[in-house]
Amino acid sequence: MEIPKFLIERYQFWKKNTFQDYKDIYEQASKTPQKPIAMIITCCDSRILENSIFGGNIGDYFIHRNIANVVPSKNDKDQNIQTLSAIEYALKVLKIRNLIILGHSNCGGVEHSYKTLLEKKNIKNFEYINQWVSCLENSYNNIPNDFSETEKITFFEQENIKQSIKNLRDYDFIDKLINENKLNVIGLWYQINSGLIKFLDNNNNFIDLG
Repeated sequence: MEIPKFLIERYQFWKKNTFQDYKDIYEQASKTPQKPIAMIITCCDSRILENSIFGGNIGDYFIHRNIANVVPSKNDKDQNIQTLSAIEYALKVLKIRNLIILGHSNCGGVEHSYKTLLEKKNIKNFEYINQWVSCLENSYNNIPNDFSETEKITFFEQENIKQSIKNLRDYDFIDKLINENKLNVIGLWYQINSGLIKFLDNNNNFIDLG
């Protein structure tokens, strides 16, 4: 296999410029254990740049990505053991005190799940994708019937974040940390075209972050 030209060129530019600007920080980071200020669970979508959005520096965020930023329920945990193992490492080893579920607009995973559940059949022969997005069925069932299609998708994206937060509490070690005020769980929804972020407040409503 060959390394694409764009990869080489972008790496060389980064090494010559960005890396040199932060060389001392990289040197220090290599000598000390990581101490992230938050874990971010977000989507695989290439348009979501969490470190850019939240001004991440080296070592700030412990990132886990999966399609549609899902935390499986305890009943579905075998769907993706990677997500739960990443959370376990973040909370038990790194002792991270802030866990962010970052969803977004125009989410292909949510839209695929919506169409699949709406038509009650798998639209395409996606063996693994269809199995994974089946985790979203509870969120789909909460969509109001009188919404427009656009409103339904947005509601589904945001409801999926709420469900993932509920699912976190299914796990005893996570629920214990939350109850002891050792873990702060944050739900965020990011609108790609406007840069708007909404956060899940204490009344379980999404409101503008600012």
